[in-house]
Amino acid sequence: MRRKTVLNLGILLFVGLLLLPCATYPFKQADADKLAATRQCTFCDLRQAEMAGAHLAGVRLSGATLSGANLSDADLSGANLRTSTLSKVRLIGANLSGADLSRAFAADADFSHANLSGANLTGADLSRAHLVSADLSDADLSRADLTAADLTGANLKGAKLSGTRWIDRSICKQNSTEECDKEPAPPPTGMF
Repeated sequence: MRRKTVLNLGILLFVGLLLLPCATYPFKQADADKLAATRQCTFCDLRQAEMAGAHLAGVRLSGATLSGANLSDADLSGANLRTSTLSKVRLIGANLSGADLSRAFAADADFSHANLSGANLTGADLSRAHLVSADLSDADLSRADLTAADLTGANLKGAKLSGTRWIDRSICKQNSTEECDKEPAPPPTGMF
């Protein structure tokens, strides 16, 4: 009886460990050092890095993983963040004016009060992103996904919204600018 109980506890412990979520490991120091030395680090791992207030204007971080990083109040103006992973990143008050975030994955990111004026966000995934009071003037959001994003107080003056998936999952018409002119809903299909 005792042996069977110990065996069952061992199995339960093993299964419990398998069911735990995968741990997210912090950034690689070598990648942070490379960025500091060369101002570029394509496809590098900067997960959970603390870079609040950093001066990173014009850096090349295309394809980089920055999930969970803190870049609040950082200067990333003109930075290349194309195809980067920015999920759950904090960019509160950051300057991303003229930055290239095309096809970036920024679901659940916090861009509150950020300057994204003139930024290229073409095809970016901004689902559930916080864009409260963000400056998106003249930004290109064509084909971006804004599903469930919070745009309260955001400045969209001159923003391109062609083919953008809007916060309510509707699609903006081609040549939509500043506000989403929604495509008409498709007619219902099936027999009555």
